[in-house]
Amino acid sequence: MLKDQQRIRRLKTALGKASLDAIVLRLPESIVMAFGVWPLNGFSYGLFTAADGPVALIAPSCEDEEMDGCWADHVIWFAWPKLSMPDPLEVIRAELCGLARRHQLTRGRIGYEGSFELIAPPHGSGDLRVPAESSIRYLKSILPSAKWSDATPLLYQQRAIKTTAEIAKLRIANKVADFGLKKFHDSVEPGISEAELASLTYAECFNRGVGVRGVRHVNVYPQVASGLSTHRAWRPCVSTGRRRLKDGEIAMLELGLCVDGFWADVTRVKVAGRPSAVQRRAFKAVTAAQAAATAAIRPGATAERPHQAATEVFIKAGFEKQIVHITGHGLGYCYHEPEPFLMPGNMLKLKKGHVCTVEPGLYDPAWGGIRLENNVAVTGDGAELLTRTSNKL
Repeated sequence: MLKDQQRIRRLKTALGKASLDAIVLRLPESIVMAFGVWPLNGFSYGLFTAADGPVALIAPSCEDEEMDGCWADHVIWFAWPKLSMPDPLEVIRAELCGLARRHQLTRGRIGYEGSFELIAPPHGSGDLRVPAESSIRYLKSILPSAKWSDATPLLYQQRAIKTTAEIAKLRIANKVADFGLKKFHDSVEPGISEAELASLTYAECFNRGVGVRGVRHVNVYPQVASGLSTHRAWRPCVSTGRRRLKDGEIAMLELGLCVDGFWADVTRVKVAGRPSAVQRRAFKAVTAAQAAATAAIRPGATAERPHQAATEVFIKAGFEKQIVHITGHGLGYCYHEPEPFLMPGNMLKLKKGHVCTVEPGLYDPAWGGIRLENNVAVTGDGAELLTRTSNKL
């Protein structure tokens, strides 16, 4: 990723306004934002200063390939995991102490990630390293004379408004997701199982995604529900099983996908065989509601307005009782980000650079559920649709 000067300037300015001299970053999503690389293990420490920007990244030596292209002035390696290696925490301690002395931070005001409760994984997502009480104590012990403060709110504010380069990365993430959406659509037929549909989607995103437009790493999280169980697919996660679709049944794909640290979150449905009249009517209403919500997204509009627009369509179509959830949420550095939620009562004003899902849905135990989900970026005068795969029942 080319150095995002817009992001570097914004983060330096934010540190200055918060009276912070620097910030130490550990979370993979923070490393992506501030240093332009997606960690493999999540065991890196980054130092970003208000004066000099992305100063240094202290990273495991096994991630030399993954850290290629890092924006930091210096990448400092520690041996891990190797036989006869020194204690990595002591190496990190020494390196951070040295950096603090060089940048006059030993008594400085330093921020840290103190209260994240929902975090995104590194590329090697089998383990997540959460900044817990013990790791925060360790960090503070390295520079005991510094004035440490929790910078979580600052980081959330920063990542809520994406830069031009970050939105370009999200376009690529949606491009890779589109491969999976099309494969899912082409594969739905009577007799295929939920697990088979999820597997085909997963493989397509990997096989066609890695290498396209410079993509290096892809993580794919497909979930498939089918039949009447789709009426419970409003839940944040569904259980994909071996159930096989019957003629006339709905298949719903919820696809989360991370491309080089940037997330797409999309949903499509398709009927195996011939749709029923109520399925067609519900699908038409969801399609219209999604279009109305997207059209309501523009700078200065409240975050509740797209939800209202979608709800008005549903009520007019006679589906008021089938509305279950909000219309969208923020995303980009994480699968689900808190800003902006498209929901009733949210008077937050949308701004250029906000990125969110638009995912109206209807759910009924009598016929199942239908949801369509796209990703949208707020532009200077409206909204850019990042998800390109068409909606067809």
